[in-house]
Amino acid sequence: MSDETEEMIRSGKVVKIEPMRAPVAPLPLPTRDLKSEMTREDRMQIAVRIVELSNQVLSPHESDIHIALRIGSPPNSNVVTVSKRADRVSFYIRSRDLLSKAEEKGFRPERRESGAPKDKDRYRFSGLGLSDIQAHETLFREIVKESVSVIMGRRPKKK
Repeated sequence: MSDETEEMIRSGKVVKIEPMRAPVAPLPLPTRDLKSEMTREDRMQIAVRIVELSNQVLSPHESDIHIALRIGSPPNSNVVTVSKRADRVSFYIRSRDLLSKAEEKGFRPERRESGAPKDKDRYRFSGLGLSDIQAHETLFREIVKESVSVIMGRRPKKK
């Protein structure tokens, strides 16, 4: 505040005080957004590796939003999805022991909260890379096997 403004206030005159304008700076990005995003090739490498872990049971199908690793044809065919919009991979996991093993290895599986029956037991692994899958191959082989088992249990029985 200037000396002139202070003098006006002391003498009882009306003074208009405006807030100081602060320079506007963009908010810092969350740390996960600072990470370099996966390219299509990165996502496809992850998808191919997961297919290998499934003993070639799964086949990749690419859409605008994800690479779906399927077993058979719809409905209830997407076993694993590798998202294109966010760096995450989704699996179906019922086993609490398997979720605990993933957490012990430093992963943070997030439950998909949509309320849709198809998303029951669906967990997202954010920031999962090919190196993570290779470093924890046994764990991810179990997770893929579990995911196949969950989806196979949901598929209509053929007569």
